[in-house]
Amino acid sequence: MAETKLTVRDAAGYAALAAACAVVLFLAVDTFRNRDRGLQMTWHRTAMDGSRTGVVPVNAENVDTALGTFEDDTYVAPNGIRYAGGTVSEVASLLMEVQPGMARLKQVVGHSAKMMPNLRTEPETELSNMFVDALRARGSEYFGVPMDFAITNFGGIRCPMPEGAVTLDDIESMFPFKNYMVYAKMRGSELLRLFDQLALTQSFQAVSGARIRVKDHKIVSAEVGGRPVDPDRLYNVTTIDFLLSGGDRIAIGAMSEDVILTHVLLRDVMLDYVRAKEASGEVLDYQKDGRVVMED
Repeated sequence: MAETKLTVRDAAGYAALAAACAVVLFLAVDTFRNRDRGLQMTWHRTAMDGSRTGVVPVNAENVDTALGTFEDDTYVAPNGIRYAGGTVSEVASLLMEVQPGMARLKQVVGHSAKMMPNLRTEPETELSNMFVDALRARGSEYFGVPMDFAITNFGGIRCPMPEGAVTLDDIESMFPFKNYMVYAKMRGSELLRLFDQLALTQSFQAVSGARIRVKDHKIVSAEVGGRPVDPDRLYNVTTIDFLLSGGDRIAIGAMSEDVILTHVLLRDVMLDYVRAKEASGEVLDYQKDGRVVMED
């Protein structure tokens, strides 16, 4: 296996990070297309903690200094290293020019106790549990009735929750799509049919209010609200419009007896949740709880 390790060593690396992202994107696409040749690539995170050059992540408070400064044509990194002209100065200049326009996105809206990845290969993650629980709670508040169950797709969460300060940019990057909150009334028999369908996949989807056990891609047990799913009961379900008619091969609309659309964006659901935690002095932290167990 060919491995590429991306390690930022100095101010040049930090300044060129945005340009490098485009290269990484093309490399990743090439890797995907050449799997049959055994080509794979991995990369590793290097925290922007200022330990090498003084460069730290930009937020609304440090937008003028986080990436360094310019003295005439010389780029001065925050730790004092000077670069007179050349590619480093050119890239640094470009990045620094756009920062004031992005200051709104760099406002800190919360704090996270740890980095929570957006994995799609496991039946649950800390981040997906936090988000789908927040979605179910928002649905109950918005529609004025308790939501029995909530479901969203792992693919709608596009990047991890960072450790430490969480910016508006982080939330918007996490949920870049215009997906809207939906209320669906589903018969228990249709919920079970949905669970049977998801059991055939690699990692189910993000769910709240349910505990499901799958073995050999078949449902062994399924509870909603702590009780086995009643095929005859109508359940209040919060989901997203993307899953109504075939998104990720899920068609909740066709399984529902009633559907109510809203103009509430998913990113706003999470943003409101994060801001509420920050206002109450709470740090974001979540755990896996065994809500979905998939056994081979």
